[in-house]
Amino acid sequence: MERSLSARVAAGLRTAASAGARVVARMVATIAGASLFVFVLLEVSIPGGYRATLLTPGDTRSTRARRLIQEYHLDDNVFVRYLRWLGDAMRGDFGRSSLSGDSVSDLITHRLSISMELMLVAVALTLLIGIPLGLLSVAWAERTAGKLLSVFFGVAQSIPIYVTPIFLTAFFAVRLRWLPASGWTRISDSLVGNIENLVLPLTALVLAEVGIVARIVRSDVLRVMGNEYIVAAKGKGLSTRYVLTRHALRPASIGLLNLIGLNIGSLLTGALIVETIFGIGGLGQVLLESSLNRDLYVLLGVTSYSVVVYVLFNAIVDALLLLLDPRISSK
Repeated sequence: MERSLSARVAAGLRTAASAGARVVARMVATIAGASLFVFVLLEVSIPGGYRATLLTPGDTRSTRARRLIQEYHLDDNVFVRYLRWLGDAMRGDFGRSSLSGDSVSDLITHRLSISMELMLVAVALTLLIGIPLGLLSVAWAERTAGKLLSVFFGVAQSIPIYVTPIFLTAFFAVRLRWLPASGWTRISDSLVGNIENLVLPLTALVLAEVGIVARIVRSDVLRVMGNEYIVAAKGKGLSTRYVLTRHALRPASIGLLNLIGLNIGSLLTGALIVETIFGIGGLGQVLLESSLNRDLYVLLGVTSYSVVVYVLFNAIVDALLLLLDPRISSK
């Protein structure tokens, strides 16, 4: 018995270690591919390459020019410079901003908590609102309320992410003056201020995703409602709410989790756009400023952060899928 238990534990540890190694390998490969694309794209899109954004035309001998050439290895070709950057990035050094001279790691770390708070709360609220709405649309499928919910899902899904913030700001911040139109207050400074600054950006993000989540829940639940065990549960006289939440939701959740894994990229992009519109000061602002100023190493740092978040979220989704249905292969 003890050997059997220890064997299962050892097998579980080997599986976890193998899964962790796959996640790390996927993350490294994705960071390398995405950052190489950004590196080469910026080089070929600017006449004279990245060198032209740093050096004054014709200036190659001044003290400043020699320092920049040495620091950013501007005499090397683009692929050699990229490999140098990648090697440093694997050690946690993403270089320095060519605009401010600050460490890219410090710039991202300072803004990271803002972006992560916004995105994580948006994901949680989207699920907390979208799943019940999807179940309600199934329970009220034959009622007018169910049809109105379906219309709401379609409208919410079709509105572009950059339109909703404009309406929310004009109505709630400018006209009613209930909430601030821009800015950010950290939780450590004021919890109330943090919530006030969070309401409008969160509303914009949740409205962009809640319709998709609710429609997936509705379609997947309707798909399993004809199964024998659902019919048997109804035949026992169980309430519709009990049948939906206890019997139909779990198998229907597989499609929802797959959707979340696929939509993490769009949600991350939406969060950066919303941050910029509301002047929150997270990574969205860093991304905008670095793009306008062609600050290559900051762009590479934000790209790497986005890849890490995307891969980690998908790894979590894969683990939850295995818990819901162990028949799903993790390979």
